[in-house]
Amino acid sequence: MIKCVVFDFDGTLVDSNQIKRQAFFDIARYWDPAGEIVAEVLGGWPSANRYEKTLRIAEELMRKQRLPAGSSVDNWAARLAEDYTARCESAIACCAEMPGASRALEALAGMGLRLFVNSATPVEPLRRLLELRGWSRFFRNVYGAEATKAENLMSIALESGAKLAEIVHVGDQHDDRCGAEQSGCHFVAMTAAGVGPTADGHPLCVKDLRELPGLLSTIIHREAS
Repeated sequence: MIKCVVFDFDGTLVDSNQIKRQAFFDIARYWDPAGEIVAEVLGGWPSANRYEKTLRIAEELMRKQRLPAGSSVDNWAARLAEDYTARCESAIACCAEMPGASRALEALAGMGLRLFVNSATPVEPLRRLLELRGWSRFFRNVYGAEATKAENLMSIALESGAKLAEIVHVGDQHDDRCGAEQSGCHFVAMTAAGVGPTADGHPLCVKDLRELPGLLSTIIHREAS
């Protein structure tokens, strides 16, 4: 029996992966007009959170003497991170949703399932985005970058009272799948963006989240057989 459905946010509920990537180039454009420093950081540390990335960007800007002499790297990293968060919040609040997102949330909530978010975005910006998009009412709670995907899933199990085997995690990235596998939850890959963890033949995939309610019966059947 499935009791909880947990969603990644970017690339799963909203079409925001490119927005977030571009925002790193935008916040550093004055000091890195060609974007080579940002590209190097994004390529070298793809799984780092926004604060780790802006710190590395600030370190490289300082190392290449593109920031004022005597500047604090930590202060510049915080400034870049604040700018990044503001830009992303403004753009993602009104960007397109992934196919079927609103309809799926309505359907799953109507089935009595407990819904959660498990994202690599920090919790407070994530809560604001859900509120701005009118989705807060669907979710029991929001978990973010303050812990790993697997740790968040285990926290969701404790909060909801559901067993890990009664939880489905939906996501579009490798860390979503790894988090589900590490914690013992089911995983469904969202493949509408044409990227993600499905290349190795993961059997449970959706391109439209409206397919998700019907897919839950497949998961239940697979467990029973």
